[in-house]
Amino acid sequence: MKKTVFMIMAGICLLCAAAVNTNAANAADAKKLVGAWDVTVADAPYGYQNFVVTVKEKNKQYLLDIKGDDLDLKDQKFSEKDGRLSGEVYVGEYVKITVWEENGKVKGLADTSMGALTMDMKKKTTKK
Repeated sequence: MKKTVFMIMAGICLLCAAAVNTNAANAADAKKLVGAWDVTVADAPYGYQNFVVTVKEKNKQYLLDIKGDDLDLKDQKFSEKDGRLSGEVYVGEYVKITVWEENGKVKGLADTSMGALTMDMKKKTTKK
């Protein structure tokens, strides 16, 4: 009887440890998104195709600065869930943006009235 109870308790402990490690890995994924990014949305209307997006983390909150030809947004609040950042920004209409890292590549999607538009994201290089 004692052996069975011990085995059940050990199994619960292992399950809890696995869950903690999984959550830690997901939270770390969003941290990979912090930095400056050159973003191209090829199918967006003229003037809304090229942006520089800066992802910041401040007090466990993710903030995005978005700068383009006709757009300059500061400190847009984004939420993190399962390693993905998502939020809404107003660019003449409300657009839901989701950004994530997958297989070493950062990807983005803008959900607009025109449909879902793919965002090509490349880490911004600094000039020396």
